[in-house]
Amino acid sequence: MTKKELNKLSFEDAVEKLEQEKDQITTYDCLKDFAIKSINEDMLFLAIHILQAIDNNTADYYDYDYCMGTLDTPTPIKTKEDLEDYLD
Repeated sequence: MTKKELNKLSFEDAVEKLEQEKDQITTYDCLKDFAIKSINEDMLFLAIHILQAIDNNTADYYDYDYCMGTLDTPTPIKTKEDLEDYLD
C-alpha cells in the first residue's frame, strides 16, 4: 500500500488491508487469545507480558511479532499516522 492509497481509505479499511499484508499487525482479540494459549501452555511470563501491554494501552490493533515473545512488546495502532511505517 502506498501513502496515496492510505489517504483514500478510512483507518479501519487501511488497517484491515495492512493486517492481511503484514504479519506483525494483529488485533486485540488475537493478542488476548495468544495470552490465554500461553497460560494454558504454562508460559505465564509471556502471558503476563502480553496482558500488561494491552491493559496499559488498549487499542483495537497492535504491532507485535509473535515469534519474538517477550523481546517485543505490543504497540497500539490507533491512527493512520501509525500505519505509515508499514507502507511500501
